[in-house]
Amino acid sequence: MTNYRDLTEQGAAAAFEEFMAERGPALDRLRDRMAADGVNPSELLDGSVGSLVPLWRWVLTHLTKRDDPGATDPAMVPREQWPSWERYTWEEEPVLSLESLLLLDGVVSCLAAVVTDRAPTARWEVAHHKVKRYEFNNHPVLVGDGGIHNFLPALPLVEARATLLGVRQSPDDRISSYAEGLIEQLSPVVEPVGSSTAEPEPKFEVEDIELEQGGVEGSGPVLGVDDGNPAVLGQAAGQFEGRGGVA
Repeated sequence: MTNYRDLTEQGAAAAFEEFMAERGPALDRLRDRMAADGVNPSELLDGSVGSLVPLWRWVLTHLTKRDDPGATDPAMVPREQWPSWERYTWEEEPVLSLESLLLLDGVVSCLAAVVTDRAPTARWEVAHHKVKRYEFNNHPVLVGDGGIHNFLPALPLVEARATLLGVRQSPDDRISSYAEGLIEQLSPVVEPVGSSTAEPEPKFEVEDIELEQGGVEGSGPVLGVDDGNPAVLGQAAGQFEGRGGVA
């Protein structure tokens, strides 16, 4: 397994293209799964921020652990069947089934579509930082004028694991709240004519970042982060890498 951070420039570019190419198929797969469950995806997935609430509620009720009856352990299938963002960050999936990972892949596609539709100046790029071991080096990230790297799979993955392990129950509006924060962060700030050029105060305040040990032996850490700031999430979620089987 090669972590995003360890990819060559050419490898990172290829991983970026793979991630972007997965967005459409992941959304189609999610729609098919919902339809098979008797849910009309056209009604639920209307592209609004609010639609992420019932979507996440539905996803939470369909998450399974890797060892649940009828679930597929990701270790039992070729890694090429995993979403690329999981394959490039985890040597072994400690909690989720393959079916759950694929559901989260669809959530990432929905989240990306909702956010980029409302923050049209945001751009996708390969993250680069002068610090070699920066947690999101070579990751496919969404970036605005502020230059903050947003790796969208991080929050859904953290929330899904925490819910299944019983560490905490993810609120139904968790993904929609994250989307709102991303839209604000990624949208350009228009200063009124004649406004002061004084240094702006930070939009967010970090209250707490902690690693909570999962309740299942060998499950690895589950991250608890302040709900307010997508950037804080990015910094905190990076702490996963190098723990619990991450190369």
